[in-house]
Amino acid sequence: GVNTVLADDPQLTARDSRGEPLPRQPLRVIVDSRCRTPASARMFKQPGSTVIATALRPPDPRKEQLTGAGAEVMALPACADGKVNLEELLRELGRRGVVSLLVEGGGTLLGSLFDRALVDKVFAFIAPVIIGGEKAVSPVEGRGAESMALAWNIQRADLTQVGPDWLISGYPQGKD
Repeated sequence: GVNTVLADDPQLTARDSRGEPLPRQPLRVIVDSRCRTPASARMFKQPGSTVIATALRPPDPRKEQLTGAGAEVMALPACADGKVNLEELLRELGRRGVVSLLVEGGGTLLGSLFDRALVDKVFAFIAPVIIGGEKAVSPVEGRGAESMALAWNIQRADLTQVGPDWLISGYPQGKD
């Protein structure tokens, strides 16, 4: 999501154990409804291709900045809330032969995917670090569940230690 790009300026590359980019890189897709991705973002200086998915057509100068930085700007229909229509984004990626996605987004994008029941599998890392705070960001935002009975459950869950962190993976099953 664009908020992650704006907050962290990530490289968004697959890297080896030394931190060097691998020769083959996955397609980066940034969900950016209002086309706020900076053309100076670090990911544009990395190997691999980038698609910026926007809601409707961005202004020509903005589109030119991003294409000049190496991105493809994909204008998609907007939902009622003005955000990128995620179902249409997934259909377009499917038409391009993309059959698997790893969404490494913030709470807004992840919440939108859960709200629309577009999540097939969850990989959640838990680090032995407490950040906390009244204004701490939630890993999954969106509408959320009104009660525990309506929460997403992870089925066939697996727990794996990865260095000092823990990875929980499994398949989400929502309550209707």
